[in-house]
Amino acid sequence: MKRALWALAVIVPVLAAVAWIGWFSPWFSLDTVEVRIASASEAAGPLTSQEVEAVVQVPAGTPMLRISPSEVEERVAALPQVASVTVTRDWPTTLVVDVQRRQPVAAVPAVTGGYDIVDSSGVIIRQSSTPVDGVPMVRASGAGLEAAIAVVRDMPDWLRDKVEGIEASTRNDVTLLLRNGSIVTWGSAEENAFKAEVLQVLLKVKALRYDVSAPGTPATSDNISRPTAFPSPSTT
Repeated sequence: MKRALWALAVIVPVLAAVAWIGWFSPWFSLDTVEVRIASASEAAGPLTSQEVEAVVQVPAGTPMLRISPSEVEERVAALPQVASVTVTRDWPTTLVVDVQRRQPVAAVPAVTGGYDIVDSSGVIIRQSSTPVDGVPMVRASGAGLEAAIAVVRDMPDWLRDKVEGIEASTRNDVTLLLRNGSIVTWGSAEENAFKAEVLQVLLKVKALRYDVSAPGTPATSDNISRPTAFPSPSTT
């Protein structure tokens, strides 16, 4: 019994000291917020460490054990430019915030004017008053918009660089306007990788229109009609 009382007399003060150090001591209190932001294309717009720190909302001097990484992650993730975020404690006094940026894949005309710059999930990253270099313009709505975004998301880089705009009125009639003025009838957002491979071969033949909607039986033609959303320069 005496041994138990003696052990208790030792352990309780030790635990109390540990609790005080963790919850109240300035030795383990927040001194630095280190923000690390992954790179993104210029079309994604700026995101600064100061903007991230502003929503971290943990005052300097807060004991590290009192900081909830999950709550900080939730606040930072609410920024439209952020795809994901991880917050960790770097003992004894630093909070590390690792941010992954959303990558823009399309510019969609906004109802209020200008363009919504969206990522592969259709999330609006930012708005722009003018089209953005390197980001295809998408004119579509509803299921057509979902299909167009899916096509852009799956495009290899070589093809994305050639695409000026995309049109779709349904999930099955996605059409690409290439920067050289040619038109690609893409069809649905299925077999995107196969369609891109077929198109790469077709582009070796000069034509005004390419059709890979049925990639097993592709076609080319010199039909000069263009999607209504992308009129030829002579009609503007």
